[in-house]
Amino acid sequence: KEPVVLTPKDFQLLAYLAQNKGNAISREQLLQKIWGYDLLGASRIVDIHISHLRDKLENDSTYPEHILTKRGFGYCFI
Repeated sequence: KEPVVLTPKDFQLLAYLAQNKGNAISREQLLQKIWGYDLLGASRIVDIHISHLRDKLENDSTYPEHILTKRGFGYCFI
């Protein structure tokens, strides 16, 4: 497999998820820890970055195996 090129934000997001492996992390928590602010309407930023990470890391981003969605809550790194 080829090396994966991550943006600094992608790396921060992946590192935080990996540090909390197996735990569901809310969108709001990710927004606060990675972007440094707490705006409920801005959680779409998290979804977009997760989508980009999946495109880069997953074999098939439509059926992720590593970064799972916890519906209505956030994400979990397996």
